[in-house]
Amino acid sequence: MNTEHLAIFINLAETLSFSGTAMNMGVSQTISSMERYIGADLFYRTRKKVSLTPVGKAFYEDIRPVHHNYVDTLRQLEALNEQARDKITIGISNSPYEIFALSKSIKAYQAENPKVQFYIESHNNRDLVGLLNEGALDIVFLSQDSLSPSANVKFKPLLTGKYCAVFQQDYDFAIRGSVKHSDLDKQRVIFLSDNICTPGQYSLQKILWQKLPHLKVTSANSINAAMLSIKAGLGIGILPNFLLPNQLKDLTVVPLSGKNGSIIFLTDGCQVIHPSVRFFV
Repeated sequence: MNTEHLAIFINLAETLSFSGTAMNMGVSQTISSMERYIGADLFYRTRKKVSLTPVGKAFYEDIRPVHHNYVDTLRQLEALNEQARDKITIGISNSPYEIFALSKSIKAYQAENPKVQFYIESHNNRDLVGLLNEGALDIVFLSQDSLSPSANVKFKPLLTGKYCAVFQQDYDFAIRGSVKHSDLDKQRVIFLSDNICTPGQYSLQKILWQKLPHLKVTSANSINAAMLSIKAGLGIGILPNFLLPNQLKDLTVVPLSGKNGSIIFLTDGCQVIHPSVRFFV
């Protein structure tokens, strides 16, 4: 006995008309099949009248609320699924690049897809992939080295960049156009704290810490905190250039010799609600 059979029974029990129910659903064989399954007649049938038997009445009273609750639940799930298809949740780590690129892309996408609603959540770098895999996020932006080989994600490269020294005051190495690791010895350098670091950034900071005995380090727990410290002249920031604001005033950016980074567009192959999202194509 399936839910379609129950729907036919309930319709017939309420209309008491084989012809009316048959017009909507097709009924005679279904009711006979149900009666054989239950082992009792559900309806009295005469040429002039259809009525419920005591067994049929008891079955109707018991099954009707159950079936209606089932149908209501299905409708609610369909509504939730429809809402989910019109929702994209983006996870960001608050880099200036994300804010700059996403603001334009979201506007352009919504112009073509006005029903889609965007939700933006801020998380530290190390939580983004996990939330993506869990389906809590649909899209995140990370450097490629943040992605483990076993991560169940698809990604699209957007741009590549270099690690740079970013500073507010004049230094001799600014004239050369690049900064060697040894140039940073005896300088105050602003590192990103471990919880927001990419693996590549963490490795670079560890190398600088171990190789430069006179290095002075200040830690920042966000990109914004690092940028404020740099602008205030508190030290030299070591950052990938794609994390920097689009326009820098009163700051100098010089590549760090021999170290490269990249930013990657990620979308979860299992959880993406809109697999045809055309961000940054």
